[in-house]
Amino acid sequence: MIMSELNKKLLTGILVLATMLILRDSLPSYADDLQMFSNVKLVNNPANDGDSFFAEDGEKSFHVRLYFVDCPETSTSSRSDAQRVREQTRYFGLSHATRTIHFGNEAKAFVEHILAKSFTVHTAFASALGRSAKGRVYGFIITTDGDNLASLLVKNGLARTHGMGRKTPNGIPRDEMIERLRDLETSAMLRRIG
Repeated sequence: MIMSELNKKLLTGILVLATMLILRDSLPSYADDLQMFSNVKLVNNPANDGDSFFAEDGEKSFHVRLYFVDCPETSTSSRSDAQRVREQTRYFGLSHATRTIHFGNEAKAFVEHILAKSFTVHTAFASALGRSAKGRVYGFIITTDGDNLASLLVKNGLARTHGMGRKTPNGIPRDEMIERLRDLETSAMLRRIG
């Protein structure tokens, strides 16, 4: 009887482990290794904004959502957008939602300017839920000059530290990256930029 219970527990443990291994190998995960795509170009698309945009490297197309940051929205085309803009307006201490949208458009223009040159995308193809029918993936964008786009946005007061994060392509742990971005965010606030 004792042996029978041990066998059941052992079998259950093996089945759970096997299921986890199968799922791990078949689904993209936040812990998957980052893949690097070089010489990527920004694709002009009306859905582009400061923290989410379309890009391609000649072979692969991406709808990238930046890790770690949230830029102000560029419109209030839906009820959820309007709610998000209200929340962002409060967070950034702005007087009206139109100011939030103004800064969202500034962030979009900033990204278009910075990504006018080719850049590098690092992604594990983790799903970044959003309004896109095609779906978005989280990614890191490294500019031609070697700068992290998320850091540039925060440093220039065009984004807040918010959202999904993970270890960066150059090995900075998630929590340390959040602290670095918060320092940049505080500096931008003190300088009253963005």
